[in-house]
Order: sequence, then structure tokens, then C-alpha cells
Amino acid sequence: MRSRLSKGYAAIAVIAVAVALLGISMTAPVVSTTADFSIYNSGWNGVSDLAVLTYKTGKFAPTFEVRATGTEISIAHLGLERIALDPLTSALVIIGPMKAFSTRDGTIVGDFVRNGGRLLLADDFGTGNGLLEHMGATSRFSGLLVMDLAYEKKPEFSVCFDIRADTLTRNISTVLLNYPSSLTINSTTTQVLAYSSVASWLDSNTNRNQEWGEPRGPFPILARERMGNGEIVLLSDPSALINGMSEYMNNSALGENLIGEMSVDRSEVFFDESHRDYFDPVSITTELTGEISPEGRFAIVALVFVLTLWMATDLLERATALITRKTVSGTMRITYLLGLRRKAKPVPVEPLDIEKIVDEVVSKHPDWRTGLVRYLLREAQRHGKTLEERRLRKDLPHAVQNDRNE
Repeated sequence: MRSRLSKGYAAIAVIAVAVALLGISMTAPVVSTTADFSIYNSGWNGVSDLAVLTYKTGKFAPTFEVRATGTEISIAHLGLERIALDPLTSALVIIGPMKAFSTRDGTIVGDFVRNGGRLLLADDFGTGNGLLEHMGATSRFSGLLVMDLAYEKKPEFSVCFDIRADTLTRNISTVLLNYPSSLTINSTTTQVLAYSSVASWLDSNTNRNQEWGEPRGPFPILARERMGNGEIVLLSDPSALINGMSEYMNNSALGENLIGEMSVDRSEVFFDESHRDYFDPVSITTELTGEISPEGRFAIVALVFVLTLWMATDLLERATALITRKTVSGTMRITYLLGLRRKAKPVPVEPLDIEKIVDEVVSKHPDWRTGLVRYLLREAQRHGKTLEERRLRKDLPHAVQNDRNE
């Protein structure tokens, strides 16, 4: 009864450990938020897919630090002045910025690009123009909504199909835009790679109607601007890069091409998150991932199998006893073969003293015939000598000595 109770308690403990291991293997710490265009937002309005894509290239560089204040852990984003931007090895990605850029930010990014750095700036109605102005770039975002009769469902979701050949537009024929703006460019320094259609217009009075006097398309949507030894890639619709838009038309290819362009010949790609309004602060949580490594799954299955055998049968006890016996037996054989154990020495046998035996027998049995006893003992002695000579009595002293000599 005690043995069964012990097994039951041990089984409960093992099951608890297995459940704990299973839970640990299926959870992971996650940095998350719901802020628009954030790389930590895995929802439809975030750009976490681009961050994951960059991470898979091995060139994703974190731009935040974890701060512990008492019992709380918070995320602090590094400003541009604290990011180790190297013009020869780094690329900087800024998507949908909302906080204003300072003159110092413009100087940092401008020097970075002019000395060979690479910048991707995707914006529509945000603060991207402040950065372009402070860094001395020639291009600007119009800040006006592009409406287009070439659209999907409604004019705000315009379809961009006027694509020019370039590495950034490889495998792209159409891109679905989501409330896009347009670019104002200097043709001497900037190359346009994608335009809205000829049926597009800028909704300057925000009434969503095409009216007399409003600028007519096509308008630049995607462009490259050379600046010193570096380059700025400009996209006037950051929403085309969010997770929820990647499944439409060739939007996913656009994201892949942009990340590929930023990563090529670079060792690190930084995403600036410091110029974003976080109405939902970035937090560290534990998330159920549902993923278990093959090693983890094998360990759990093995543990459950062994536990089942142990509780339902005595196979484990019998197997353990058998293994123990075989181990002891094998060890003894090995030590015997290696000469670690010596053969037992034979017990020496002294020759028969017939007269002494006769005296002892007659003293105990006076009615026995002395001559007959002496005769029987002599016959036994003679028979033993015969066997010794024929090597049939190995236990006799002379026989043992003869074997050793041979």
C-alpha cells in the first residue's frame, strides 16, 4: 500500500513538472503596443512584419532599452542621438513619425546620409517634412490626401500601377494604397519610381470630391533622392507597409524590396521609434506562442510514456532489476578475465594413515574385526592411488601437483 501511495505522489510531482515544462516551452516574453506603424505592434496597423523580416536577415538592431523602476519594468526608446549610426554600415528606417524632429535630429540624420548612410522615410501627414528640412533634403511630402478614380472599394484606397523599373520595384505591378499623400520632388536630385494615375487629384479642401482648381495627377508616390554619398528612399504612404495591407496586391513584395534595399551591404538596420506618440505604452508581457521545439516535444512524450509504464505495470522495476543483475555479472566476468580475481586454491588432502584410523575405529567399535577394517582401508588407498595415476582424482595432492607441473 505504501509503495502505491509513493508512486502516486511521485507521479503527481512528475506530471506537475511536465505541465510546467510544457507551459514554459509555449510562452515567451513579448514587447507589444497598439500604436500605429510601430514595429512592436503585431496587429493590423503595426509594421511588426517588417521588423521580423529584418530580423531574419540578421541585421535588426534594437533601438530601445529596458528600465526597471521598483517593481515595474518599462521600455525606453533611444533617441537618434543615442543610436550608433555608422554611415558605412548602418541603415535607418522611419515609418509614420508623429513627434516633431529637432534641429539636432536633422543634423544627425543629414550627416549620416551625406557620408554614405541609407534612410527610408515613409510618411503622409506626419512630421517627415520637419526632418527633411532640418537635414537639407530637397524632397517634401505634400501633406494632402491623394484621391484616385483607380481605386479599390473607395477612392481613398487607390491603386498605384504606374511603376518604373528599379530594384525597389522588382516583382511589383500594383500596390494598394491606404489614404496616401504625395511627394514634391526636385527632378535633378530625385528619381521617381511610382506614380498615382492620371485620374488622381489632391483633395485640398478635404471634402473627398474632385473640384475645379484642385491639382490633378499623376503624383509621385515612391522616389529616391541622392544626398551627398548617401540616399533617401521616400514613400508617401506608410499604411502600404502595415501588417493588414501586406496581403493585398504586391504590397508584401514592396515591403520585402524596401527592407532588402536597406539591408544590402549593411550590417545593422535601425528602426526609429522615438518619434511616435504612444497612446498605448510599449509593455513587456508573456504571450502564449503555441510553439514547442522538437526536443521539447520528444522530452514530454518520453516523460509521459515512462510515467505510464511505471504506474500501470511493474516493467520498470523488473527492467531495473535485470539491468542491475546483468551489470554485476558482467563486471565480475570482466574482472575475472582481466585476472583481477584469482582461482580458489584447492584444499590439500593428506595421505591416509591406516593404522591410526584402525585404532580409532576399533576403540569406538571393539566388536568390529580389526583385520577386515584394515583390509578395507588398504583397498580404498590402493583404489585412490590408481585413480591418481590415471588423473581421475584431481582433488588429491599429487594429482594437483602433477597438473601444475604440466
